[in-house]
Amino acid sequence: MSRVKRATAVEDSPARKAMAKARQRANRRRAWPRWAGRALKLGAVGLAAFAIGVGSVWALRTGRIADAGDALGVGLVTLAADAGYRVGEVFVEGRIATERRDLLAALDVTLGDPIFGIDLARLRTRLERLPWVGGALVERRLPDVVYVRLTERRPMALWQHNQQVVVIDRAGEVLTDREIGRFAWLPIVVGAEAPGNAPALLADLARVPAIAQRVEAAVWVGNRRWDLKLTNGIRVRLPEDNIAAALARLGRAAARDALLDRDIVAIDLRLPDRLVVQTSSVVLPRPKAGESRI
Repeated sequence: MSRVKRATAVEDSPARKAMAKARQRANRRRAWPRWAGRALKLGAVGLAAFAIGVGSVWALRTGRIADAGDALGVGLVTLAADAGYRVGEVFVEGRIATERRDLLAALDVTLGDPIFGIDLARLRTRLERLPWVGGALVERRLPDVVYVRLTERRPMALWQHNQQVVVIDRAGEVLTDREIGRFAWLPIVVGAEAPGNAPALLADLARVPAIAQRVEAAVWVGNRRWDLKLTNGIRVRLPEDNIAAALARLGRAAARDALLDRDIVAIDLRLPDRLVVQTSSVVLPRPKAGESRI
């Protein structure tokens, strides 16, 4: 009991009370609230983002991009990465025909990379060099996502040239020469200058579906006009101009006379007022109104 009293007496002494309060104040100054660690990380990242932005403007104005990257980029990107801002996921939308291996090679991003260390403009340029990619959007979605949206080119036709078949788009750009069988549903165009002239032809054919569905290939002839090869072997010679009108005439004749189902080798549409039908042994003009039909 005496020990307790002595201890109480000592604790209640003014000197001991003053020392205890001083220790409490010191402990309060040293103690961190629970939220302090996260606040420091957020503050560090905010400072890093601000400094990187300022550094980028300074680099563009002075032309000392490399120096800015050395002075600001490395340290600040590392600071942000240490605060947890690293790549945790790469999310891609819009990929249909672009091959996965080509996409990964162009992205060149590894999980765990500092997210502020990614050059978005460089990444977009690399993606837009891929054959199927017409445009790319690349964004950071903090804290850990790199978001990519691809706009792919649309295949227009199979182009047969120099004993090779490739897929082309409306601009005549080669999209791929791999696994051509996947694109067997596309029309075939043949000839050195066929890609640049094919969009107009295909647009005209789309207006006459009954003819378009019978076309096996379109051959660019003499660098000035088209011949159509139909699925049953008939060759249709188109004029240089007014292709739409010629195809419309052929469509009416096919519907009225079942012309494309007859024993015919070729049909010549180059004359504006008639069509010429060629059988295996003779060439006869298409009769005008009032004349007997073949």
